Amino acid sequence: MNLLPHIKKNILLLSSLSLLSSIFFSVQAIAQEDSNEKFFNIGPISISDLYTIPSKKNNIVFRIKNNTSRTISQIYGWAYKFDKGPDGKGKNFVLLNNPHKGGIISKGKPHRPGTVSEWSFPLVSKPSITSQDTSYTLRVHSRSIFFASIEQKRKSTTEP
Repeated sequence: MNLLPHIKKNILLLSSLSLLSSIFFSVQAIAQEDSNEKFFNIGPISISDLYTIPSKKNNIVFRIKNNTSRTISQIYGWAYKFDKGPDGKGKNFVLLNNPHKGGIISKGKPHRPGTVSEWSFPLVSKPSITSQDTSYTLRVHSRSIFFASIEQKRKSTTEP
């Protein structure tokens, strides 16, 4: 019996699996998010359930994850304020922004594939004092996401 071809085949299989797993886990390390944070996947992007409303500015900031293979240059979305009902569902949705004015990247520019960036959306008026039952959400249609026409080269971490 000749076991040498089977051993070579198994070694080749194990080495290719280890190579693929190292590539997969290195990509996952780039796009890590907070453990308290939940991202709702809507196709090309995922929107975090956590948001911030800066006190001195008239905008709302959402964390958005890029699920595509291209760099996002612009997102147009609808920011809503709503009341949480006793069953956890929303009611009394009020549009807070002009959907024709897009978001602005405040952290994480450019918004590369697999990364999480903070997008700031300007509000029409200052949000009123919120109660604990009031929450905010962002609605984005897939056609409201625009991509960079030219992909920027990633900066290498090591000098040649």
